Amino acid sequence: MTLRKRRNHHRDDVPHDRDAPEKSTKDDDTKVYQPSQKVTSIQHQKSPSQSFLVTKFAILRLVGFVYFIAFYGAYRQNPGLMGSNGLLPAHSHFDRLRSQFQNPIRGFLTHPSIFWFILDSSASVEDWHMDAAAIAGMALSSLVVLGLDSWLIMSLLWLLDFTIVTLAEGTSFYSYGWESQLLETGFLSIWLCDLPTQRWRDGNKPHFRGLFMDAEGPSPPSLAVLWLFRWLCARISIGAGLIKLRGGSCWKNKTCLYYHFETQPIPSPMSFIFHFLPKSVLRRAVDLDFFVQLYSIWLVFLPGVNEIMTNLRRMGGFIQAGFMINI
Repeated sequence: MTLRKRRNHHRDDVPHDRDAPEKSTKDDDTKVYQPSQKVTSIQHQKSPSQSFLVTKFAILRLVGFVYFIAFYGAYRQNPGLMGSNGLLPAHSHFDRLRSQFQNPIRGFLTHPSIFWFILDSSASVEDWHMDAAAIAGMALSSLVVLGLDSWLIMSLLWLLDFTIVTLAEGTSFYSYGWESQLLETGFLSIWLCDLPTQRWRDGNKPHFRGLFMDAEGPSPPSLAVLWLFRWLCARISIGAGLIKLRGGSCWKNKTCLYYHFETQPIPSPMSFIFHFLPKSVLRRAVDLDFFVQLYSIWLVFLPGVNEIMTNLRRMGGFIQAGFMINI
């Protein structure tokens, strides 16, 4: 056999071996094409910057922290303020409410409190009942701060806080305004969590989402709830600014900050320094106060249709947060 024949004979044996890689290459091309479709579908999903997951996480953690401070203050102060031996005992007020509302459902709808259902009709609210409500609130709020949030825990926290506020109705405590704000913020936080919806998957096996932390991870919050949070911030800020304009001439004359920092109920660490600033600076600070509370607050309502509008809205939020931390 000549060398040319040997080569031709070798070529006749090769085609079968060459067909295999060609088929494999075709299969590989098919396999590569399928992930490309999956990547395309992922691109249509919301990016992390548009899902507001960080916003949801931050709000729930901060509300849980505020709840913990509120319940800790109630545990330490309420026995001396409205306990049985306190300045203004609150036990008789709830007894009057129960005599007024024979139906606990009607009483709860008018004056929300867990004591409508856990106390016997002949039993009175005692000091340890208030302490138990405060301790339960501290325990649940600690779970929220640590990341265990759900609509159930946030609902219990709201109800426990409302229980203490209801008891204080017969006193002069818990009527400053921050208490009602915490109740409204806490109520909105309930709807920020995953609601208890049932989904069917894995061969008609029931799966409940929202009772506690979901195994699939948190879902994006409702945009309607986020807009309600923005509306809450705007009402607080605009209301504070309008009260200053209507409440006294010192704000119009820009002289209130001359003595504000030495008379405020809870001074900030910087109040001592601010008090000794030149009066010309303090007068300009009044203008800054009105700018933040009456004008820059409207930035939080800007729609995030592009990057510029989104950054302006964020700037408005940072201005409000920085102002509240400062005061």
